[in-house]
Amino acid sequence: MGIQHEKKRYVAILSPYTTSILHYRKPFVVAWWGAAFPGFGHFMLSKYLTAFILITWEVVINSLAHLNEAIYLSLTGRFEEGIAVLDQHWIILYVCMYVFSIWDSYRLTIEMNKHYTLAYHEGFPLLIKNTSSIEINVLDKKNPLLAIIWSLLTPGLGNLYVTRVLSVIFVLTWWLIITYQANVFPAIHMTLVGNFQGATDILVPQWFLFIPSLYCFAAYDSYVSAVELNKFIDKYISRELKDKYQDIQFKMPI
Repeated sequence: MGIQHEKKRYVAILSPYTTSILHYRKPFVVAWWGAAFPGFGHFMLSKYLTAFILITWEVVINSLAHLNEAIYLSLTGRFEEGIAVLDQHWIILYVCMYVFSIWDSYRLTIEMNKHYTLAYHEGFPLLIKNTSSIEINVLDKKNPLLAIIWSLLTPGLGNLYVTRVLSVIFVLTWWLIITYQANVFPAIHMTLVGNFQGATDILVPQWFLFIPSLYCFAAYDSYVSAVELNKFIDKYISRELKDKYQDIQFKMPI
């Protein structure tokens, strides 16, 4: 008769390269980020492969449809030009994936909250394998404010600070691609030397409008990751102290 292995619902997995923590999230917040930039909601849930597909779809199809360019023209009062620049071959296809990103991130958040509740009541199981020959991930508390500051300086550094390497790869790669295509850094250089008109002319609206969502999300995600990591460490230490050092007959005072 075979040995029955106990199935566990892990609330955290600590590897040498990243820290993945399952915690309670508000579905509307995750769905909002999914609306701000398709894929970001799944990214928050550590659904990296799904997030990669949706983010790539957003960038590619949005660019083919000239959606951001149309938004820019509309915001500057050129409504007819905004309508004319849209490519109808791609815009309808874009809408379908956009709605799916919001709906699926909301649905997944509810399901993961249920999973977290069950796992928490089953003893808060976790998997720690934090060393390898090339990397060590030490479980220690992080300063959420520092996570925000590093993310504001360069999106991705905040995620690196809280040891979420997969997040760093995603955020930093897209940050480099989008800022390069938008001519952000040449525009910053022109601004610093006083050539404001040249900075305005060189920016590419189609790519530049991706930046606010990515920039704000990187800061938000690194901050939340730091806060939840600190909460997880408190719960982990509390459990370890209780299991290993607390007398079985001890009664917690009310």
